[in-house]
Amino acid sequence: MQAVILAAGEGIRLKPLTDIIPKCLIKVGKKTILEHTLSELPQNVKEVIIVVGHLKGQIKKQIGNHFANHNIRYIEQTERLGTGHALFTAKDAIENDKFAVLMGDNIYTKKDIESCLGQNLALLAKEMEAPERLGVLKVENGVLVNVTESSKLAAGSLVNCGLYVLDKRIFDYSPVEINEKEYGLPQTIAKMAVRHPVKIVKATFWMPINTIQDVKSADKHLKKLYS
Repeated sequence: MQAVILAAGEGIRLKPLTDIIPKCLIKVGKKTILEHTLSELPQNVKEVIIVVGHLKGQIKKQIGNHFANHNIRYIEQTERLGTGHALFTAKDAIENDKFAVLMGDNIYTKKDIESCLGQNLALLAKEMEAPERLGVLKVENGVLVNVTESSKLAAGSLVNCGLYVLDKRIFDYSPVEINEKEYGLPQTIAKMAVRHPVKIVKATFWMPINTIQDVKSADKHLKKLYS
């Protein structure tokens, strides 16, 4: 099986830190964010495709061609046009029909990754209340109906964690344009879900790293967890 990790973004909300280091190589706990993700992938994920862009040379040097028993391949996203565009950039490198997609700036657990891989098509989600803009899910009978970007999250809102199990049918759908500079992967998945049900899997643990405060919180939590 293959996994695709999207790690091309500039990390604008983490500037000036991300002026000199790619977001996925920020250290939280004892490892970089990307190393946490690679370490949590199940062993049946034989190859990882990392979509790179901003400061890509640092990522290649840090991770190399093998990590935690996974073969690593790099694909460059030359234009920053969102997660939908990023996945489609890797289309020709995806050989398996079923594959996982993860965000390079989020912390996941092996348990949740394996739960998603147990489904034909899946999206990891978490109930939460948050002040930042996140993808809020509309769900019916345990499957995805729609994804909307919202900054007004009520308690118990089900939000997208950016971990997906997909198959090659996703490439039958044109990436959904969410603004004039970006194509959204979750919105594209929602379009596919009209005909091909995408199971919602509830996360047991998830930490998105979008701000300096997120970095501090994740660092504190992970150091305590692995001490």
